Amino acid sequence: MVNFLNKLEVYFQKEFTEKSGRIFIFSLIFLFFITFDIPFLTLFFIFLFLTNMIGHDLRNGKFSLIISLPYSYREVFFSSYVLSLLLIVIPSSIGLAFFNFGSLYLSIALLKILSVIIFATAYFAIIIISVTLGGDTFGIPFLILIVDGILGAIGSSYAVNPYKYISPSYQGNVWASLIFSVFLLLISLYLFEKRGVQK
Repeated sequence: MVNFLNKLEVYFQKEFTEKSGRIFIFSLIFLFFITFDIPFLTLFFIFLFLTNMIGHDLRNGKFSLIISLPYSYREVFFSSYVLSLLLIVIPSSIGLAFFNFGSLYLSIALLKILSVIIFATAYFAIIIISVTLGGDTFGIPFLILIVDGILGAIGSSYAVNPYKYISPSYQGNVWASLIFSVFLLLISLYLFEKRGVQK
């Protein structure tokens, strides 16, 4: 565990060095858009941010530099996943605490953060799946995001359209959508380890 934390620290330093500008811009975006609850823009910018993380490195031939370090595929995967979540959740939490101080129940704030984590987990996974299967980081995942939105909007009730329950965008049932997102994450980890990118 200690060894992984040390590797996590090194991975964080590498990402901050290479992507400091993008990280800073997206942090500001998450500070405001998630705080003021602008659903479509929030989801789109989270999605856009995720396309610039490990999927971008995989697609642009930078992965060989990462894996040349003493990292396993699994360690790289979870290092990127943890960093991605932290860079989304920390600015969001600061924004929610600062701008809604005294006017937002803790339970509501926690649900907002959980909702963000569910969506980010699902689309982190979808981007990895797309790249490992030979797709790109933006086009195919963005089509899936659109389809997700369309399917989630079909029907006026969850009885008519049960997909609403597990949709990463609609999250009709938080726990069902969380389980679905984790399922996608496990699939992406499996593909990443089995198909991955050759060293």
